Amino acid sequence: MRRAAEIAAQVFTARDALLRDTPEDLRVAFLLFDSAVETLLVRRTQHDVNEWRFDMWPVMEEYGVPVVSVDLHDFGQRVREQEDKGAAVLLRLSSTQKKDIARDFDTKLRLLVWLGTIPADYIPVLSRLHAYRNELYHREESRPKTLQTVTHLYAWLVADLLERLPPAWVAHSSADPDDLPTRIYERIGIPVPQGEVTSAGRGLQALMATALRDGLRLDGVPALLADYVESRMEDLHQRLTYIGEMFAKPSDEKPLTPMQIIRLLYAEEWPEDLRQAPARGVPVTKAKLDEWCTWHARIREFTDPVGAFHSLAQFETEFEPVERKVIDMVIDIDTFIQRQIDIMRGK
Repeated sequence: MRRAAEIAAQVFTARDALLRDTPEDLRVAFLLFDSAVETLLVRRTQHDVNEWRFDMWPVMEEYGVPVVSVDLHDFGQRVREQEDKGAAVLLRLSSTQKKDIARDFDTKLRLLVWLGTIPADYIPVLSRLHAYRNELYHREESRPKTLQTVTHLYAWLVADLLERLPPAWVAHSSADPDDLPTRIYERIGIPVPQGEVTSAGRGLQALMATALRDGLRLDGVPALLADYVESRMEDLHQRLTYIGEMFAKPSDEKPLTPMQIIRLLYAEEWPEDLRQAPARGVPVTKAKLDEWCTWHARIREFTDPVGAFHSLAQFETEFEPVERKVIDMVIDIDTFIQRQIDIMRGK
């Protein structure tokens, strides 16, 4: 019951912050939802590693039981091997894999997909949301244009995981405070059931999931994320235009194109003629830049928020390294200009 209380505290403190709907509360809500997801993943994967007895292979091999090394990137392996070799097949995790499961967020997700507990589409989505958490926590970045949208999405995913990852057991310890069940149900916002409270058992997380879904705003997620992608591409082109204007010569008949500027940013040495920067080593082509410019239309076609966010995650993985270089160049230009102004003023 104490574990249920810990989950309830994270989830419903986050829910209350989410409903206050201020940037600072949304930031807190997002961090708490991520903490709840990590708690659920840790508890479930610890149980699954022990339950599946992945470490029995030395003994079982002596009895002729087939032993197969687990490939956590092959999500059909478990079913396929059991169908091919029978129910007696033993699937083996290496000590390195066990360590990775214990300490790596993405490896926990892969194990749960491999076991058929969560959909494979959840890996890139939850992984990207967890990366957002690291930005919020370590660099205090808030992604203000999408913070509300992704926090509601994370709440929806937490509700889904509460149902998909129920506890192996729910016990009421004599060491638990007498009012612990009451506190849990008060957080959820429902009356304490009559009779034996622990009779809710595994259904307690399902009650949390139902309560958490109330008030979530997900209908417009694809459109909001599409607007966000479109605005980021507009910002990129504005920055590229600014850079081109700063490097323009009076004799230039045409400004530098976006791709010419991007090639410059990746050049080891800038050529005398800025238009002749080599394409070698540049991870972006004009076709890719054009694809990013129309990516927002692809996101608008989604009807489900998870699919839309998955598409956003793909876009950001490809786009953000280039965006970072462009932003850094704009900062360098602005810093140089300000320095020249300070020199002219005698500072």
